[in-house]
Amino acid sequence: MTGGKVVLERSSGCDIVTPHGDLDVFSAARLRSVVFDPSSCSQPVLVLDLSEIAFIDSTGLGVLVATRRWTRTRSADLVIVVKPSSVVARLLALAGLDAVFTTVATRAEAVRSVDQRACVAH
Repeated sequence: MTGGKVVLERSSGCDIVTPHGDLDVFSAARLRSVVFDPSSCSQPVLVLDLSEIAFIDSTGLGVLVATRRWTRTRSADLVIVVKPSSVVARLLALAGLDAVFTTVATRAEAVRSVDQRACVAH
């Protein structure tokens, strides 16, 4: 499977970005072009839904780290949706990045997290 489409959705207080297929050297630019575009992703929280990712390599991990840095420079939060037993979850754990990122198992959890952050901010 190769890198597929990247879907951007807007929800109350967050942008939800869902890449499909592989997140590797061949497809990372597609995700970068959405995530790093301030006209596309400008909400206070970015939800990166990786539940549709079948494979991720070091370039993909690099995009995740860069996305975290980018959101922090904008004073935004990053929440990553990762299926607990997925390839992505295993690679994040192996790289020690599971302790760096805020991860949740489902998109519903991510949206609840955003709702809770909004309540705290008010």
